[in-house]
Amino acid sequence: MQGAKEKLLENFDADVHEKLKINLRESKSYLETYEKWLWDISKYFLGDNAVYADDEYSFTLKLNPFPGVDIEKGPYKIGKNIDDAHIYRPGHPLAERILKKVKSIELPSVELIFDYSNHGQIISPIKDLVGTSGLLQVSELTIDSFETEDAILLTAITDDGSLLEEDVARRLFSLSAKISQNKVEISNKELQVKEKEKVQILTMNITERNREFFDDEIDKLEKWAEDVKKSLEIELKRLDIDIKTMKTNAKKVLNLQEKVQLQREIKDSEKKRNDMRQKLYQAQDDVDVKKEDLLKRVEAQLKQKTTITPLFTIQFKVI
Repeated sequence: MQGAKEKLLENFDADVHEKLKINLRESKSYLETYEKWLWDISKYFLGDNAVYADDEYSFTLKLNPFPGVDIEKGPYKIGKNIDDAHIYRPGHPLAERILKKVKSIELPSVELIFDYSNHGQIISPIKDLVGTSGLLQVSELTIDSFETEDAILLTAITDDGSLLEEDVARRLFSLSAKISQNKVEISNKELQVKEKEKVQILTMNITERNREFFDDEIDKLEKWAEDVKKSLEIELKRLDIDIKTMKTNAKKVLNLQEKVQLQREIKDSEKKRNDMRQKLYQAQDDVDVKKEDLLKRVEAQLKQKTTITPLFTIQFKVI
């Protein structure tokens, strides 16, 4: 039964496989894409510093590769609801250090030969690339806007000048590959032009998203101010009516002691009314302060800073 399920999965297009979200309950070999990448990178980097159980996506750390950082030795495992090991994820200190270190490694320009023919699973966009070669560049993009955002950009151009969609370029790395022995000289001027175009589109999208965020925040502030104003104005009107009624009744009272008591109650109500008016003014001031804070934040973020860090550039061929 297990073999039949795996055979069925092999003959599904990878896109269909993802959309159906098929899970083999008896097997843990189908991880989320990002978890699989984290596993491969960590295993590559840690090398002999750990002992690996590939079928469970777990490892036992024997030696801390970052002596200056407090990282415990012992079992680590990718997944959820784990009680017998450290839960290993991108936010774990060990993973963070590994990812940072790997990104800083200078890689030579080489030709990678991606083997689709022996992949065992159909990936329609890659299938169409068999026999194709070209250039591919991977860069890290950092944008300081309302918050710092990081993205990995993949820019790939075939030898005939066609630009691959980023998702297609990304899927190349799901294939096994080998480094060609051919000498490589890469001129990536065209890649850089295409990469800049991608960055422009991304920054435009972020600017549009920030504009929507700004509009939403202004709307929230104004609605909140209007709600507070209406609530206080209703209460003020009620107090005005009560005070007017109390004053009318006080004039009708003949007993001096009762009259004094009513005047004191009127005075207390008038103080409450004055306090409420002050609250109304204060609420309006609070809105102005919050608007000013928001405007300052937006003005600061209009000076959007974009940093592109090339990670590596390769020639590629799909066989």
